[in-house]
Amino acid sequence: MEYEDEDNSRLEMKNQIKQMIRQVFDLELAGHKDARELFKEEIAGMLIRTDDGSFTLFSEERNNEEESLHSKYGAFSESYEKFANPSKLKEKSKSKFDIRVLDICSGIGYNASAIVDLLKDESIELEIDMVESSIETLATTLFIPDLNEAHTYIKKYVEAYLIEKGYLQYNKVLSKIPSNLHINIHVVDARDFIKNLSNDMTYDAVFLDPFSPDKSPELYSVDFFKQISNHLENNGLILTYSAASAVRSAFVHAGLNIGEGPEFHRSGGTVASKDVNMIEKPLSFSDVKMIALSDVGIPYIDPDLNDDYDAIVNRRQEKREKARFNYLFPSSSKLPLYLGVNPEEISDENLRNKLNSYVQQMGFTSLDDSIILAILDIDKTMPSKDQIISLQKQLNDILGL
Repeated sequence: MEYEDEDNSRLEMKNQIKQMIRQVFDLELAGHKDARELFKEEIAGMLIRTDDGSFTLFSEERNNEEESLHSKYGAFSESYEKFANPSKLKEKSKSKFDIRVLDICSGIGYNASAIVDLLKDESIELEIDMVESSIETLATTLFIPDLNEAHTYIKKYVEAYLIEKGYLQYNKVLSKIPSNLHINIHVVDARDFIKNLSNDMTYDAVFLDPFSPDKSPELYSVDFFKQISNHLENNGLILTYSAASAVRSAFVHAGLNIGEGPEFHRSGGTVASKDVNMIEKPLSFSDVKMIALSDVGIPYIDPDLNDDYDAIVNRRQEKREKARFNYLFPSSSKLPLYLGVNPEEISDENLRNKLNSYVQQMGFTSLDDSIILAILDIDKTMPSKDQIISLQKQLNDILGL
């Protein structure tokens, strides 16, 4: 079988594992019934065992760095704590019979397994669209230990898909799928998937689990989030582990309310919804300032949802350079966190002088300039989205933009 390697628009799993998975495909198609068993131990040995006993894998390098798919503290635990539990689908299942989930960058199936397990005792019809760009990443789930019964269902669906598409030919996963569970697997760029969705398709929850925005900016753009929003139930939630200012800004630019996601050994991530009442924990005012007032809050843009990594990153970088010191504060030394603070309260003299020099370059006298205090004078009981918009407006009005 011939395989097409991906272009520069997507970051994929390490090539060594990818090539080994392809060997398994070729051997099984050639009639070797035990190909998976022969390679299982070797493939598992190339994965990373996390603290809860589940596995994850590393990406290829981008900008001289590789990145793991999941937290080292527990890949499967992270799926529960950052996606399944905060999705509110357990509560929604008490009053809604049909539940639909979009799992973007479904990887090795942990997020889907977690939500299936969470809802296993509910009297509902559960439909999950698993979207993954890499056929090899998807296939890796067949080589990791079963985590629970729900994970065997995911494996069965993955195996059936790989057989249907001609990558494998033997049924080896022994699992009976519950009649109320429906999983659709799509091996495609998530941007193409969302662009081609029928207008009437909506989801109760969207799990957004790509590599980080530094590595996969194409899946964190304003334009991508707008498309997702078009297919989100009014009281639905988008959940991601990322707490990056550019990501949160993109949600706001897409018209969505945002809040803090639950913590799991690192930042709390982000939840987004059309309905502000679905947001339980607002952002801190420090985070609001970073997003609204500094260049780090400039979001990624991908107008036609087809630009590659370099185009998206360079576009944002150019905007940051134009904005910095002109119509946005620089994010250097986390300046926005200190806006409004009496400089004398900053014990580090070098930091104090540096921060004051930054605001003076923008025409203000000090961090607690009365004009800066006026910019910050907003209703802090407003939802986070409205605070961000209000701060941006006040800054623009002061600067005459």
